[in-house]
Amino acid sequence: MGFIKKEFKNVMTLYYLLKLDKKVPTDNKAIKQKQNKKVHKTMKAAYKIPYYRKQFDANGLTPDDFHSAEDLAKFPIMTRTDMREWMQGLIDEDPSLLEKCQVYATSGSSGVPLKFLLSQRETACMNASWIRVLMFAGHKPLRGTMLTFLTTHQKVDPNKGDSWIQKLGLMRRKIVPEHLYVGEGMRDLIELVNEYKPDTICFRKNVLVRMAVYARNHGMEIWHPHAYTPVSEAVDEITRKLLIETFGPGLFDAYGCNETGNCAVKLPGSDAFYVYNDTHVLNVVDDDGNLSDEGRLIGTTLYKKDFPIINYEIGDTATSEMRDGVRYIKTIKGRMNDLVRHADGAETSAAELYKIFHGSNGVAQFRYIQDKIDELRILMVKDPMNKTATKESVEEYLTEKIFKLYGPDEYKLKFEWVDEIPPDKNGKMRCFVCNLPKDDK
Repeated sequence: MGFIKKEFKNVMTLYYLLKLDKKVPTDNKAIKQKQNKKVHKTMKAAYKIPYYRKQFDANGLTPDDFHSAEDLAKFPIMTRTDMREWMQGLIDEDPSLLEKCQVYATSGSSGVPLKFLLSQRETACMNASWIRVLMFAGHKPLRGTMLTFLTTHQKVDPNKGDSWIQKLGLMRRKIVPEHLYVGEGMRDLIELVNEYKPDTICFRKNVLVRMAVYARNHGMEIWHPHAYTPVSEAVDEITRKLLIETFGPGLFDAYGCNETGNCAVKLPGSDAFYVYNDTHVLNVVDDDGNLSDEGRLIGTTLYKKDFPIINYEIGDTATSEMRDGVRYIKTIKGRMNDLVRHADGAETSAAELYKIFHGSNGVAQFRYIQDKIDELRILMVKDPMNKTATKESVEEYLTEKIFKLYGPDEYKLKFEWVDEIPPDKNGKMRCFVCNLPKDDK
């Protein structure tokens, strides 16, 4: 395992950026050929790693069994527990990895936070991949301006002035500590956006939504960037409508997770997510682990050779379709653990509850909360721009739709109108939260 030093990471980032696709390719035959070669190279690298070698041997497999994304269905699926045990085993065996590598962690939105390792080389490619996502959306890395949120992984002082490169007008980026802008502080954030006039904005969804609602309530206009994305969170249709009305048509959806890096993008005007087939495989499997057009998302990284991730259970469900041998993701339904609980012990997706708001007017933001097995709380923020829909009419509409979905006797509905729906502790904004313990019946 040949590690590069941290000081060479930026050079490697540029190197990888030069190699990656900078525009969404359209030749599906060429896309597939490139991905097939990288699948085989990834499995050859994995075969040399003890953790994966055991799985190859246990299943009677060798790297020669893998020459396409579809072939990966032969390999065992990796869970979060599997990854946690593998990573901890590596660190226990060689504590110096904590100094040689980047230590990342998930937000913990689906359970216990997961810590994992990336080599400097892998981090460089992950960074390059994010830059090319922005380029897909039209951002110009050298001359463009960007506002981006301060992540938990960044060792950056947001109050520090521009670097000498930025003072020359190149790679201008302002990092925003979003958690500082709450309540009336949203006015300051909106004024910052209007003053900076960024070409691209990368904020969390909950921040963009709160900006939009605050602007509407206070008659403020917000600068329309060329491109913007709600980082780390899926966008429901009611939120999409609100954001486009507030920030303009440049909304793009970038999909991924901390473990795999960003792996797919849906650009304005597109009907599907394009998977970065030069760096990733996204397969969709059914409950039996077979390839399917609808089911669980399983991710494989094609750029990681030091700590490759193969057939990782991301935790989201999706629909997809094949186009000339290349998989495109149609819809991403969100976390599998965001499930509605029923008195008979069944669990169902909250996706149908989200759809109810697609036909509702008068709501700018919503969240379902299940605290009891026979009750649903529905938090809503009134859309100040809608003067026709009343709170009563919205409640009547929701009652009719939810009763039609589950019957009139399963859940008591409690409607709560609020000025703002706060994000979770990890900064994300879930549309459905189940607070019932797992053994509750």
